[in-house]
Amino acid sequence: MKQCLTMVVIRTFGLFFMVKLCSLVCLHDYVQQDTHVVSPPAVIPHKTRIFRRSTTWAPQMPLRVTPWYLPGETALLTPSQSTQLHSAMREVTKIISNMLSVHRSEGPLLLNRDMNKYCRSVWGDPSLPNYKRCGSRDNSYHGERCLDVVIPDSHLYGYEVWPMNGIEPDHVTPSGTGVLDTDFLLYVRVAQTEKCALQPSVIAYAAYCQLDHSGRPIAGVIVFCPKRLKDGIYQHQHVMQVCLHEILHALGFSSSLFERWIDCSFSGHMCSSRSRVTNTDERGQLRIYTPNVMQRMGEHLGAGSVGAPLENQESPASSHWESRIMQGSILTASLSPPHLTFLDPITLAAFQDMGWYGVNTSIHSHLVWGKGAGVYFGLPSTCQDKLAGFFCGEEGEIGCHYLHLDKGNCSTDAYLDGCRIYKPLIQGGECWLLQEHHVSDEIYHPQSRCFFSNLTKEMKHEKVKGRCYLHRCVAPNIFQIKVQGSEWTDCPAGEWIEVKGYEGILLCPNGRLCLGFDQPPAPTTVPTTTPIYSTFPQITSPGLRVQLTTMQNLNWNTAKKFLTEEVLAVIAQHAGIQRCFLHASTLDKDLSFVLMVGKPNNCHPHPTGSSPHSSIVNLIDNPITYESPHFSTVTIRLLSPGSQNSIFSEVSLIVGCVGVILFCTMILVICWCKHRARVSQVRDIYHAQP
Repeated sequence: MKQCLTMVVIRTFGLFFMVKLCSLVCLHDYVQQDTHVVSPPAVIPHKTRIFRRSTTWAPQMPLRVTPWYLPGETALLTPSQSTQLHSAMREVTKIISNMLSVHRSEGPLLLNRDMNKYCRSVWGDPSLPNYKRCGSRDNSYHGERCLDVVIPDSHLYGYEVWPMNGIEPDHVTPSGTGVLDTDFLLYVRVAQTEKCALQPSVIAYAAYCQLDHSGRPIAGVIVFCPKRLKDGIYQHQHVMQVCLHEILHALGFSSSLFERWIDCSFSGHMCSSRSRVTNTDERGQLRIYTPNVMQRMGEHLGAGSVGAPLENQESPASSHWESRIMQGSILTASLSPPHLTFLDPITLAAFQDMGWYGVNTSIHSHLVWGKGAGVYFGLPSTCQDKLAGFFCGEEGEIGCHYLHLDKGNCSTDAYLDGCRIYKPLIQGGECWLLQEHHVSDEIYHPQSRCFFSNLTKEMKHEKVKGRCYLHRCVAPNIFQIKVQGSEWTDCPAGEWIEVKGYEGILLCPNGRLCLGFDQPPAPTTVPTTTPIYSTFPQITSPGLRVQLTTMQNLNWNTAKKFLTEEVLAVIAQHAGIQRCFLHASTLDKDLSFVLMVGKPNNCHPHPTGSSPHSSIVNLIDNPITYESPHFSTVTIRLLSPGSQNSIFSEVSLIVGCVGVILFCTMILVICWCKHRARVSQVRDIYHAQP
């Protein structure tokens, strides 16, 4: 994913184009051109159409994407690669189900047959009873395909062949059973195709092949290149990122579908095609001009209502956002690494304007690139302005990626039109990735970020460049930094500061760090020296409950496992022990797990006079908050068994007191009833006397 490519060969219209690219490249537009698309017979391919929604009585329900794995295809993968692929597909379909909803049709999903393929001739005389029906079968017809995938007959509607005047068909192919519980059927193929061989940067590509009566895609195919799924090259998050990107194309964000987007904002249940989705602005930039897209784009740039730009390096129309203006979006043509790529609000607005879906707009991530920069942001004529902190000037200089998680190299590519940005270093630039024995004065840690700085302990002038130092949030856009061996130092956003004990200065980024935090994190310390170890006996601690809270919702088991591993590394760092001492139970639904401390065989001994367990105990009741590159803000709270027992004791005491009160009340009621009975008896005797 991070390997830079020298050349990518793209075949289209019988020609080969040579494009110099870096990172992932998407081939959707080229693949879609080669994909035959089938629509229901009732759909008239006309730009202006008005129709009634199907199943108008039914509420919108989460979109069900059903992956259909072709038999034998996974033989090209190892068991671990196959497991990774299935896991990624499950998680991405959950994301989409949380994101989109549709008016579901009754019964199983059945796909359409192309009458132009199975029928050699159609009765064309309007006076005939079988007018417009198939009159003769094409013997060369062998079913339907979706890209290079043969669609099973069980997934297809049947068809009939009729005589000129007969009331019974000459031939009947019955409908299949269809696919239950699905709104979009995705055929999954693993194959080393010609496209895989020609484009080394491509992990997968996808296309849609079937539409419903409204023009919504209901079936497609995604092809994975097996050589790109090798263990250690593309990890789980990379595969997930590619799956999501490609499936979003197949679900509707495709230049070939722009003219089919519909407007269902009318009162009642009527929809119509949109008059025009795209248009070219006065500078020649193709943009999407639909209501929600224009509103969200304007809000993002702080510029009123603005069309969202499409990539101008792909013609005649692109299925990607313009890279100069939409860096970080999941739907740019060249994707950054997964931790720097997001499902942005403008992409969700586009799915709203397609007219086919209900969209959960609350699940998006914030788009930081170009935020509030104005309508002229990202133009080739303005991108040389470095004052906003988005673009860079000098080719090859080392700075900070705009999200400040990574160091970056100032460079350009074919999609940036000569503009330069700080692209993440291919290796070694992840400030957030823990490195315990780094030789420089920098600190690589989950709470570290990249800062422009020339700090040095030596009396010499250093060039300002990207460097990794610790940070901690105090309030929104207010934070402190810590350099190796220094105290925590206030870092006013947008200002250059000095750090005690160092020569040089450091720039505090503005509007990039500590956004949206209501509570300041607890102070944390990071060991700056390597401890001297001695042996101690193997131990197993009583379980400590760890409670996590995140700013980002988790929907996937694999993501939770990944979060657990990340949290264990942070706890180990704050406790000053090795990660290998820590073990965790399965993460519960409330984002808690039991932390066990032990000494596996591959751990070095702990310092004399202390144990890993005692180091962990020191963290109890001292919450740790850090910014995760994958899960937004994470807060870790360690709860001792005693504190948990005390809670249970308090609850037991309360329950006991309530029980005593109820018991006493019951005794009083019984005594009162007996007393009333005696009084009644005496009164009856008294009244009975003469």
